Amino acid sequence: MKRSDKLAIIAGFGSLPSQVINDATDKGWDVTVFSINGSFKISSNTYEIIEIPNLNIKKIFSILQKHNIKNITMVGYITRPNNMSAYFNFSNIFFYLKFKNIINSGDSSLFNNLVKYIEGKGYNIIGAHQISSNLTLSDGLYSNVKVSNKETDNIRIAYKVAKKIGNLDIGQSVVVSKERILAVEAAEGTNSMLERVCGLRSGSTDKSGVFLKTSQNIQDNRLDMPTIGPKTVELVIKANLSGVAITKGDVIVLEYEKIIHLINENNLFFIVIDDFVTLE
Repeated sequence: MKRSDKLAIIAGFGSLPSQVINDATDKGWDVTVFSINGSFKISSNTYEIIEIPNLNIKKIFSILQKHNIKNITMVGYITRPNNMSAYFNFSNIFFYLKFKNIINSGDSSLFNNLVKYIEGKGYNIIGAHQISSNLTLSDGLYSNVKVSNKETDNIRIAYKVAKKIGNLDIGQSVVVSKERILAVEAAEGTNSMLERVCGLRSGSTDKSGVFLKTSQNIQDNRLDMPTIGPKTVELVIKANLSGVAITKGDVIVLEYEKIIHLINENNLFFIVIDDFVTLE
């Protein structure tokens, strides 16, 4: 097999790595899986699994060089380190000094600079969505319930706010009800934000509002694409919202069939909007 056909998949936690690994091997990639902190444990005769403590880039680079691997995919949830030494082990003190403040900034800044560093070393980063083409959705309505005019207004507001906080590298998700912003995602993550909304709406019998998630204009989707899964939808249901909106082509949908079942069973709407539509 040619050297260019070799692919390292850095696998975090969750169900997504298995799908991407299987799709990559089906497409003829010579796959080597890096299991971070025991994140991936499914053995196979078609690929090698290498255990890595934390996201130790020094060790990963050493193995990549030894195996002559130039293509890298990162997929799944990996715990964000408390300091840059967890990434680089102080092996490159000049990089650490240059980017020491990145760890205190948003995820997009962190991942964008990580991309620059990795590509600067001569490696090629491939997005999970470039391997598994069915991870994102095209625009349209995916639920039995249609979107009401009042919820369309909420989506319009949520989209506008999400793009603003995205440009500031704050978060990717917004909840709006009755044209009022209930929550924006920050460092705590999507599901924790929705837990806050559940607390705000506890005891309310008024089913209204939208949860919207989109990518940030500044983020590199090859390494850092927004994701929703069944747990997200379960929290939307718990928060007594009316539905979910995401943007087309840039939000990964995990366990699609389970999500749609939850949506329809609980009479929610699920709509994918065109990121290029003006919703002013």
